[in-house]
Amino acid sequence: MKKAIIGVIIAIVLVAIVGIGILVVNDFKQEDILRQEMLEFENLTRAENIDFDKIDQKIREIKTTGDYGVLEKAMKDYLADVVNATVSIADVLNDEKIVNALTPENYMEDGPDFVQTKQFLEEAKGEIEKNKTEVLKLLSNEGAMSYIENKNLDQYYIDLYKEIALSEDTAIEEDNAELEDSLNEVARILDIETHVINLLSENKNGWEIQDQNIVFNNETLQNQYNEYISQL
Repeated sequence: MKKAIIGVIIAIVLVAIVGIGILVVNDFKQEDILRQEMLEFENLTRAENIDFDKIDQKIREIKTTGDYGVLEKAMKDYLADVVNATVSIADVLNDEKIVNALTPENYMEDGPDFVQTKQFLEEAKGEIEKNKTEVLKLLSNEGAMSYIENKNLDQYYIDLYKEIALSEDTAIEEDNAELEDSLNEVARILDIETHVINLLSENKNGWEIQDQNIVFNNETLQNQYNEYISQL
């Protein structure tokens, strides 16, 4: 009888051990899948020609389950917002109107009042400032961690999120500082372009386009114009 009871206990223990082993193995598999997803996402963003359709597809796919699935969803929601804010900045920077604002062609087409150019420069500056604030907030520790709050996950998953989504490496801080400096420089350029356009629109009779060049009939006005251009 005792042998039978001992046998049952051993069997229960073995089943429990096997069950725990299966869960541990499954957890390892889930974590591997999660890490692979993040690696593939990183590779997509570092490609020479970024395919935003593939990035969007990668963000929408949730390949893990259970708590890992909750974790993966939080990470990809975070990445989606980072990508969207970054793309919004890129859309402004890639607009040819920024490059063409101070060209004789634009002076002829939109001058002397420059209604469209003024509106574009104002909107571009607003978009840059808005998305700069958003991106820098997202890339901060607080911004990143906000996506994992109130998910009712164990500390293990929160630590895993920190490990993957955050980094204490000073290179990250340097990248953020470089990004902020670059966007500040873009805003500065937009400000200078705005000053030039305002100068020309406020002195409509002080300049004209001759042979694809701007010509001034006022030396003071010309000096002001040249001073702004020299700052670009």
